[in-house]
Amino acid sequence: MSELKAYQVDGFLKKRPVKHGIYLIYGSDTGLIHERAIALCNAHFEGSEPKQKLHADVVVLEMDELVTNPSRLAVEALTSSMFSGAPVIRVRNANKAILPILVELLGHPFGAIIVIETGSLTKRDKLRVLIEDHQNAWTLPCFADDDKSLGTLIRQVFNEEQILVSPDAVAYLCTILGNDREITRRELEKLVNFARQSKELSLENIYELCGDNAMLALDALVDAVGPGNLQVLEASMNRSYGAGLDSQVLLNTSARHFHFLQTVRLKIDAGANSASALASTYPRPHFSRKQRIETQIQRWSAPSLARASKRIFEATLSSRQQDELGETITRRTLLAICLAAKKL
Repeated sequence: MSELKAYQVDGFLKKRPVKHGIYLIYGSDTGLIHERAIALCNAHFEGSEPKQKLHADVVVLEMDELVTNPSRLAVEALTSSMFSGAPVIRVRNANKAILPILVELLGHPFGAIIVIETGSLTKRDKLRVLIEDHQNAWTLPCFADDDKSLGTLIRQVFNEEQILVSPDAVAYLCTILGNDREITRRELEKLVNFARQSKELSLENIYELCGDNAMLALDALVDAVGPGNLQVLEASMNRSYGAGLDSQVLLNTSARHFHFLQTVRLKIDAGANSASALASTYPRPHFSRKQRIETQIQRWSAPSLARASKRIFEATLSSRQQDELGETITRRTLLAICLAAKKL
């Protein structure tokens, strides 16, 4: 078996030299898949750093090419490179159509390094099973960063540039980054460029440079509905629609918010204190919203939160059935819940 666990991948990538064989990189984080594929390919070439762009001698094949010309991969794998010896091949956007190509290739000895990028695979996926059962093949899972790995990455990037960043700034970045490694890298690079001379980065700088107007508008919207702040709710809805968000986004965000409040409220009703109930419920809201969330939890009971959630669900269904009335239905629903909150 050559299956790696997610936590083992970074250590595996640091090993030199890279052995010939097939490396299947899969998972839900597309940016991390690309980053690790480049790192693996570059590791074969002396002097290449994993963070640099792909080495010029790497052969890049798209899955579409292999569908029309299945023998292309075998030809490249069995052809020695003039400058680097063993050929290094990167296959992008692989799917199940590559399976028979790999079965045939694995039936013959070859000295190439083949790095294959694909999406999420189940444990029983035939492509994953094939690679894990072969001696000279490895599977490398890539999933979105958790709080620990994301925090480590953020601190590492700033430490390399000797940029001082406060713990609350790191905590905030952990709330807005992490779904895709490529996007995370791009945002961190933007912050590094901003602070390259000053060598300092404040939370205010990050708000200004990375603040997502749509996300901030949605946070303001749900935090206005919960405590019954009609004036802020109206402004937040206008801002949300102005940022290009549709009614389904507003309703889905509101549904998740009230489900979160209901989960915390039920834990408190079962005997937990407010702090522990809030800390143990995911996804955790940004720390800057903590006081506003606590205020809403104190105001609403579990039954009233259930009624609000039901009303949002019904509005979601109605707005899908009557798309032209989506905004009207959304505004009326959220205003009605906001009014109900004022009376609690």
